[in-house]
Amino acid sequence: MKTLIYGAGPLGQWLALRLANAGSDVTLLARGRTFEQLDRDGIAIVDGLTGERMTATVPLVRRLEPEDRFDLVVVAMRRSSRIAVCPALARNRHVKSFLFLGNDVDGFHRYLDLLPKDKVLLGFPGVGGGWRNDELVVMDRENADGPLGEVYLGELNGVKRQRTRLVGRLFSSAGIKVNYENDIDGWLKYHFAFMAPTAGIVLEQGGDMKAVAKDKNAIHRYCRACREAGNVLHRAGYRRRQPAIFNLYYWLPRWLEPVVFGKFFGSSASEIRFGLHARTVGTELLELAEDFRDLTMHTALTTPTLNDLVESVRSYDSVVGAEEVA
Repeated sequence: MKTLIYGAGPLGQWLALRLANAGSDVTLLARGRTFEQLDRDGIAIVDGLTGERMTATVPLVRRLEPEDRFDLVVVAMRRSSRIAVCPALARNRHVKSFLFLGNDVDGFHRYLDLLPKDKVLLGFPGVGGGWRNDELVVMDRENADGPLGEVYLGELNGVKRQRTRLVGRLFSSAGIKVNYENDIDGWLKYHFAFMAPTAGIVLEQGGDMKAVAKDKNAIHRYCRACREAGNVLHRAGYRRRQPAIFNLYYWLPRWLEPVVFGKFFGSSASEIRFGLHARTVGTELLELAEDFRDLTMHTALTTPTLNDLVESVRSYDSVVGAEEVA
């Protein structure tokens, strides 16, 4: 399967490295300084579990041309960028499938306004990481014997088609665990319901995961925000897709919340998987929050704690942005 990874951020580089090192025919689309750096040095990623420095050299392109022929284009960018590149994708009629990989609350319809519905897949990468001291660090497994990350895949109608299986085999060949979802839209909505409070409470503490782990009140607020988001999805008709972790938010005694989630926020694995990510996800999360707010309005529910944590993301993002400009 001839594959183009469209986007050379942390996710795109990780996926290109894993596929290339498994012998797949993969090309990476990059632009500007990222293209120049990758063209000069190749891909280099630090394994968050072992500290090993992994490398790969893959073919690079600056754009997808109308006559380029790929079996699969994986669009690995933040949500607004994925929407923005759809007109360029639509100009190529040879690509067989487009997999939009990443956070989403709005489902398929924005992509289907611009691309043929039989070519669109949604998915999510079960990995985390980001930049630390100018190095890209990625945590894609919990132990040395585990799979090299995981990917969630789903079709518009929930049916696992032949092309879904082919995409799944591509990832499996690289040691990546594949989860086929019959309601990928619902899965992604619940992921936001988990991710937004997680990032919000971390950024409220200045990006310090361990500070959250020691703050009982912060953990109580985190759990309350997750319940608020879960209630919206229940009311909107997504209860049957609720992941198991939400049972903890609803049924765990209040006094146990700091014990259970203190371990979560205090672990070194969570620092890489969620902490690094939280400190860079601000702009995308705020975009997703607007979509979730629209969904909330249709349920007539309120989400005051979730809203407060989203504002923490906005405040952190504005401060960091001002420091970068200065």
